[in-house]
Amino acid sequence: MTKHNIFSKSSYKRILSVVLALVCIVSSAVFASGTDSINSLQDKINDYQDKIDSAQDKLDSLAGDISKTKEYISELDSQIDEYQNQIDAYNDQITAYENKISDYEKQKDDLQSQIDDLNKKINEYNKQIQELKTQVNAKYSQLKKLIRQNYMTGDTSSLEVLLCSDDFSDYLTRLQFNSSVADYQQSLIDSINADIASINDTIKKIDEEKASIEKLKSQIEDKIKQIESLESDVEADKKKVQENQDKIQEKADKSNSYLSQLKSDSANYKSIISSYKSDIDALDNQISSILKQRAAAQQAAKNSSSGGGSSSGGNSSTSSGTGTSSQGFICPLQMSGVYVSSGYYYRTNPITGASEHHGGLDLTAGGCYGHSVLACASGTVVTATYHYSWGNYILIDHGNGLATLYAHLSGFAVSAGQSVSQGQTIGYVGSTGYSTGPHLHVEVWVNGSRVNPAGYVPV
Repeated sequence: MTKHNIFSKSSYKRILSVVLALVCIVSSAVFASGTDSINSLQDKINDYQDKIDSAQDKLDSLAGDISKTKEYISELDSQIDEYQNQIDAYNDQITAYENKISDYEKQKDDLQSQIDDLNKKINEYNKQIQELKTQVNAKYSQLKKLIRQNYMTGDTSSLEVLLCSDDFSDYLTRLQFNSSVADYQQSLIDSINADIASINDTIKKIDEEKASIEKLKSQIEDKIKQIESLESDVEADKKKVQENQDKIQEKADKSNSYLSQLKSDSANYKSIISSYKSDIDALDNQISSILKQRAAAQQAAKNSSSGGGSSSGGNSSTSSGTGTSSQGFICPLQMSGVYVSSGYYYRTNPITGASEHHGGLDLTAGGCYGHSVLACASGTVVTATYHYSWGNYILIDHGNGLATLYAHLSGFAVSAGQSVSQGQTIGYVGSTGYSTGPHLHVEVWVNGSRVNPAGYVPV
């Protein structure tokens, strides 16, 4: 569908919240606070739940009283706000969990690296033991030969040496030879004992390293358990986010239903339509202002770094087909059978019946619900949030005054402040907000003003 010229009675408050959020994004480039602890985030979630419950009590008291239909719609929109606030808090908590998981994964990798180093040391120790065993075996073989020779020749006493000697000089020579043989034998024994002691010492070191490895493995197992627990928490929060998105759509559908009832009261209906037009124009002006501020800041940064010069946004030349446009954009919905169900022109709004200018292209195809929505070009996500008219929508700043908006999404794949590349999945086709069926509403903004997307988005 489009930017719709329909707002609820509570939209002023909601516009302020959206604008404040966008301003915060511009100033910090980060949607969620990185300093909130998980506990404080949980407190936020609980606080939003209290507000949701309070709104439900009020809705229950208003139900059935047609005279209070507008107030009922206003309260529905208020409750939608709180659901979205809770979704944002859940997303912040998911980010905190994922950061912790990343930290644990790094710690686990560091522990595994230590284990790998210890295993290398054990392998080196085993090589040393093998070398020492080879030396021991060689020396032991020598010792066995020497002992065998002594046994074969028999032990010779000093008296026998003297009697067998030709003279005293020969006696001393024979005695010294026998002593040298005994010394060599003892030297072999001492060397073997030293090698065995070294082997035992190395085995002890191996046992110590293995004990260290077991401790590290135990720490890794603890990290894995912590990671699994956090992953479980992430899945639980994602489930809560989906539940809240479903509730938001349910509330939006109910608000649409009650709005239809007001058509019977022409005066009230026209008054509401007029109010909605004023509110949507105010929101458009705020978005335009923010995009212009971003463009000015980017240009100032360029001038500062280059010493001057100027840069202009894109022009509205015709697209070059279904691949890449002359502006370098790609089609955000790429599947067979994609067609434009509503273009950039004046039409009758299918929800309100009012005449309006449709500010973008509605892309659809059979079975498109849940299909990936791609970034037309690289850029920075300015906002990714819910608006009861646009439903889930994303605004991306591509620089040089160019921006794109994607609406009625069933879910998000990116968050505010995130850099995205061309062709990256940013969300999924849905029918949230004021929508009569699954489709993607895409807009192109140049220098803070809407332009015909046909010159930029190839379809």
